[in-house]
Amino acid sequence: MRTLGRQISLLIRKADSAKDRRCVLRDFARWRAQQGGLPPPQPFSKTLVLIRLDDIGDYLLFRNQLGTFASSPRWRSHRITLLGNDSWQSLFMSLDRESVDEVLWVNKRRYLESSAYRLELWAKLRSRGFETVVAPSRTRPLLLDDLCMLAAAPVHRIGCTNTNVHESWNRLSDELYTSLFTPSRLLMHEFQFNGEFAHWLCGIRYSGDRPRIENQLPPPVAGSYVVCFVGANARSKRWPAKRWIEFTRLHHRYFSSTLFFAGNSKAEIEMARIIQRRTGAKSIAGTNSLSDLLQWVAGAEALVTNDTMAAHMGASLNTPTVIVASGTNYMRFAEYRRAGIANIATVYPEVFSRRRKRVGDVPIYPHRDTVSADIASIRADTVMNELKNLIQKETPGFAGERGGSGI
Repeated sequence: MRTLGRQISLLIRKADSAKDRRCVLRDFARWRAQQGGLPPPQPFSKTLVLIRLDDIGDYLLFRNQLGTFASSPRWRSHRITLLGNDSWQSLFMSLDRESVDEVLWVNKRRYLESSAYRLELWAKLRSRGFETVVAPSRTRPLLLDDLCMLAAAPVHRIGCTNTNVHESWNRLSDELYTSLFTPSRLLMHEFQFNGEFAHWLCGIRYSGDRPRIENQLPPPVAGSYVVCFVGANARSKRWPAKRWIEFTRLHHRYFSSTLFFAGNSKAEIEMARIIQRRTGAKSIAGTNSLSDLLQWVAGAEALVTNDTMAAHMGASLNTPTVIVASGTNYMRFAEYRRAGIANIATVYPEVFSRRRKRVGDVPIYPHRDTVSADIASIRADTVMNELKNLIQKETPGFAGERGGSGI
């Protein structure tokens, strides 16, 4: 019965994806026609805009490459502007504000919902007269990155061969650019891809072997603690409260450290509250900015998180991190060990692992191929075993802080 329910859910997702394909193509044509009312372009020499409108995790895996543009012989004489997603504005301002000359912030929700907001942004981009636009995102939305590039109307249009789930989107998108980067292999972690793109475009790349955030500030609380991040941008990527409660009880059995549950949205705050009420764990959900969360993760004994931005924050701070993942785009974001980046473990649903064993690794395992029941099937003791293994590596001789039960 469970298998039948999963198949029905996947069929619905497939139908929704096909509908989305048609709607995006329709809106792209309509919105592009609206740009016909913008003034003629008047590009200024040695002006460059980087379009980076994807989410917080994408920024964290790209940010180490930002400095290569200003350092590159090709671009160092250019005035560099970043067109950024305001969801990571506070992090950028504390970590990277010296890396570019100017930033234009975009609220994605307003952009997609408000015609007036879009037209205002497009007019601002056209008035800047950018000579070159670089759109480095590996999956480039037609309605967002591509239309902003067209609004800027640059002489040079540089991007990457697009990897949307629909080939019709990719063909249309790639035709808009004068120069496209193709990575050396399809199965590549996002951090490695960003390094290859930077080297191709700038002649240099960030030399580190993992994403890195330099942190000098003390932990927000004294004592040993673990941060559990319950958020994710899709329900099918969120480990449910029931599993977190089971995990919390196991943690109490093995460790004396404190669990702090974190999240951003109302739903995540409510989930953390339920877990807190049922287990006595502590909640910091909804009480911290991104910069605050950075300090919590930096000072943690470990991080347990869904496949979302917190995982990349943990990787950047070299905090032992367990990722509870549905498998969506796994080679790109979750396969840290395969990318040679240590201190990160990933747990997948059995249904995904069986499929992976059967068909091998593929570049994309799209969101439409996962349902909420998949990630809910991941057992708490499986996640706990990965956590114990990571902490054992960090703490030689560890045998379970409570009960001495060992690994």
